[in-house]
Amino acid sequence: MVELEIDGRHVSAPEGSLLVDAAAGAGIAIPSLCHHRELEPSGNCRLCMVEIEGWRMEAPACATRVQAGMKVRTGSPRISAARRAALELALARYHDPDWGRHAAPESEFEFWCRHYGARVPESVFEPGPGPRDSDPHPLIRVDLERCILCARCVRACRDLQGRHVWGLAGRGEHTRLAAGFGGTMLEARCESCGACAAFCPTGALEDRGAEAAGMPEARVTTVCPYCGVGCSYDLGVREGRVVRVLSNPYAPVNGMHLCVKGRYGWDFVHHPERLRAPRVRRELLEGRARAPGEPRGEWVSVDWDTALDLAAAKLEEVRRRSGPDALGFLSSAKCTNEENYLMQKLARQVIGTNNVDHCARLCHASTVAGLLLALGSGAMSNTMADVAGEARAILVIGSNTTEQHPVFGAMLRRAAARGAKLVVADPRRIDLCEAAALHLRHRPGTDIALVNGLLHLVFANGWEDRAFIAVRTEGVEAVREAVRRYTPARVAQITGVPESGLAGAAELLARNRPMAVVWAMGITQHTTGVPNVLALANLQLALGNFGVPGAGVNPLRGQNNVQGACDMGALPNVFTGYQPVGDAKARARFAAGWRLTDGGPGVGERPGLTVTEMIQAAGSRKLRALTIMGENPALTDPDLNHVRRALAGAEFVLLQEILPSATAEFADILLPGAAWAEKDGTFTNTERRVQRVRRAVEPPGEARPDWAIVAALADRLLARQGRAPHGPQAGWSYASPDEVLAEIAALTPSYAGIDAHRLERGEALHWPVPAKDHPGTPILHRDRFTRGKGAFHAVEHADPAELPDASYPLLLTTGRVLVHWHGSELTRRSAVGALCPEPEVEINPQDARAIGLARGDGARLRLVSRRGELRARAWITDRVPEGVVFGNFHFPAQGNVNNLTILAVDPVAKIPEYKVCAVRAEPLTT
Repeated sequence: MVELEIDGRHVSAPEGSLLVDAAAGAGIAIPSLCHHRELEPSGNCRLCMVEIEGWRMEAPACATRVQAGMKVRTGSPRISAARRAALELALARYHDPDWGRHAAPESEFEFWCRHYGARVPESVFEPGPGPRDSDPHPLIRVDLERCILCARCVRACRDLQGRHVWGLAGRGEHTRLAAGFGGTMLEARCESCGACAAFCPTGALEDRGAEAAGMPEARVTTVCPYCGVGCSYDLGVREGRVVRVLSNPYAPVNGMHLCVKGRYGWDFVHHPERLRAPRVRRELLEGRARAPGEPRGEWVSVDWDTALDLAAAKLEEVRRRSGPDALGFLSSAKCTNEENYLMQKLARQVIGTNNVDHCARLCHASTVAGLLLALGSGAMSNTMADVAGEARAILVIGSNTTEQHPVFGAMLRRAAARGAKLVVADPRRIDLCEAAALHLRHRPGTDIALVNGLLHLVFANGWEDRAFIAVRTEGVEAVREAVRRYTPARVAQITGVPESGLAGAAELLARNRPMAVVWAMGITQHTTGVPNVLALANLQLALGNFGVPGAGVNPLRGQNNVQGACDMGALPNVFTGYQPVGDAKARARFAAGWRLTDGGPGVGERPGLTVTEMIQAAGSRKLRALTIMGENPALTDPDLNHVRRALAGAEFVLLQEILPSATAEFADILLPGAAWAEKDGTFTNTERRVQRVRRAVEPPGEARPDWAIVAALADRLLARQGRAPHGPQAGWSYASPDEVLAEIAALTPSYAGIDAHRLERGEALHWPVPAKDHPGTPILHRDRFTRGKGAFHAVEHADPAELPDASYPLLLTTGRVLVHWHGSELTRRSAVGALCPEPEVEINPQDARAIGLARGDGARLRLVSRRGELRARAWITDRVPEGVVFGNFHFPAQGNVNNLTILAVDPVAKIPEYKVCAVRAEPLTT
């Protein structure tokens, strides 16, 4: 630390820190319009000038590093006069007839002008240097009349997002801000993250509609409801409505940075289609049974007591007549930890079945299964910050990170810019390839051959960490023998990756340690999902990349709380904290905690059904009742025509939702839930960080938080069983989610030290947190693996379940696009949906020519598989190689790529193979 004096106060600051940041840390504000602690220093606005004893001239605090013994004055009369003069120079080019009367919050520029008494020149009311709405971007308003050329937007786009949308054009008095040096923001490949608007100190760049919405009356800090990165921000609230998202510079994961969905995708909360009251099908309300094949009747709005009584009566009737395993429960990665815990508790404690699962089965089940085998823990081993900041090399495989996890994707771009060697393995030339040292373009479904080929070269060249292998692993010889067969020539034949590319990647990854591996569903959604994960674990075990910053295995969770839903035991084979249902000690722990000595059904040792198994069983009525909380299988499961037939034939479906989803068509009772902005609780992000979710507004109409709905349903079921609640731990009389979290901690060793008070204080708690005084575990496997020694597993390449042939000559792979999320039930009801209003299929120019598909914005095609078809706009591009087409799953009906996907599953994790199936393409003329 460096000791110095600022305005007569003793200050300690980290060595190398900027003077402006040292002052801020001591509570001394030094004004600046160009500087921000998240951006590289600039020093061009001269507002932060200070006096330093012994220095001949004033110094810019934003470009001066602290030195021991410095004596700094930040607010002398001379400095104040200089700042007022600098502000008035800026005001000379600033033009705003509404000066001082904006409905939006006071800008930084307005604040400092008022603070220093800077006078507005008369020219401020004359026409300015450009139009007041000079760009057609649907989410960001550009007012060049307010621009003072501080260049914060230029640096925010470059330093945070890794893009170069904004620049300064012209010279001297003709200098101006320009997007793409003359084009529009979107033409300059803007990713609509809004960083430019968040950092702009004047309002020249601003969220479109912010002024019309009015100045927020309150700010509530919460966590984003989209991907698993776990960004946090403030919701601006006015008159009981969310009116905007405001960056929070103290957000632990993301700081000021957000993506397009996080910053602009919140408005679905107030969509007119929000469910406001319980609904019941008429035949159920009238006590009539629906015959198999008979369509469901019309909806009737009812009160909560009626809906819950009917639901409890049906569920208990099924349990009594057909047994507990005739019921299934689908939990939700979009709901809080507390809600997921209660859903699996309802299934196990009240009903007595392990038939509980959620969408992790469809995204990362193979990650959990594979890493449990190799390491004993199925979670991300490191934090995003240490991967992006400490890794010397990064292998990204099966992850389109900048679109699926955009804030972390931008962090990876920055890692490459600081010198980390980035290797991207992906069949498509995704945007992240632009920052990569190498792009390995392997064929879909050949990941094992590729990784085994890398490991072959590691062993052949003696690049493995022999000391680490000897002390901390077992089983290496079987893997060493297996990968001998994966010579560069053989791997090139299987994968299509040239031998030179494989050799270059192996050397780069082996010689630059620590090295981190990052993956997502491009690895997991295969019939070989578990072996894919084991292959990556083998690579990292061989290179000794565990237990240190910048290393490890780092699966990226797709939804906001998929990690938490897994942690909470919303899986058919484990309780909370991955305690196996087959473990007698675990069953005894939960039987005691849930007071299952009162004649209740008890907890069985046999794992239950998975998502896909439950849907099929419901269709055949082997499963008589299906309770769903916030999941949407009618849009997101594979082979949707089959799924819809199954749901249509199901005897009874109870659904909790916030909007009328595709699955609502097949529900018999529909209960209106609260959106994330309308409830309290916790989410656990992809790096195992548990964070507070806070209620900002009230739910619409009679909608309730899902935890309250599940608890009310459990109460009624227990009463019908003659089992009264036995106190707050075993019963269901929770006053708040905090009480549920306390029960989770009591039963879950990895969450034992997590409580509401610690989270409210802002502690960064990455599980495991085994005690109240434990600081959390950002990095796993430091001294030992959870299972003891890390286990190598020999794995072999196997073809996907379905490959192209003469009838279906193209290989389809699937994924997300930047502006949409999951089934897009939220983003299609938000302003962000305008950026991608219809489904799109990427097709290589050679394949387009082969079917007679002409280039142009109006080009459309139809993809057909053995299961269904997809109609979409065609994007003719070499992002995809010849023979491969890519489609997203964000759109309903004939626009959903899951009409085509296959229900082949990994035999261990039971995850479907979304990433590979055979299709043919046909041009559409209408």
